Amino acid sequence: MDSKQDVHPKIRNWCARAERSPRQVLKKLRDWGASENAEAQLSQLEEEGFVDAARFANAFAADQIRLKNWGPSKVYAALRQVHGLAGNLASEALAEVGEDEVNKAAFRSAKSWLRVRSEIDQQKAIAALLRKGFSFESASRAVQAAIAD
Repeated sequence: MDSKQDVHPKIRNWCARAERSPRQVLKKLRDWGASENAEAQLSQLEEEGFVDAARFANAFAADQIRLKNWGPSKVYAALRQVHGLAGNLASEALAEVGEDEVNKAAFRSAKSWLRVRSEIDQQKAIAALLRKGFSFESASRAVQAAIAD
């Protein structure tokens, strides 16, 4: 049997529309009833370039930091726990985004948090940024900058 026929065109189309983690692809294959050969199909998709864990990690990290203003530790945890990627892939993806983008995300997050609060409470603002995955230093710098802005 030709291995290309094992992977349904539907999963190729789904993978081509956005970056997917290997764990997401396996779950989707199982949801679509391909449990018995899901691993083989995932391997085929990886060989064909439809699924790439490193490419997914880079895209996920960039999107979460730039669009959702997540901090690095939250992104790292999501890559490791939710998507099941290796720690080195998660670390490399965060390094690819860069410290400058992380600082900008922290500032945007601090501005957003302070905008909806009637009183300025630095400790609460810093705590909110810590929960979003920023380091204490990054959070305190961002809150100071947001208050000064």
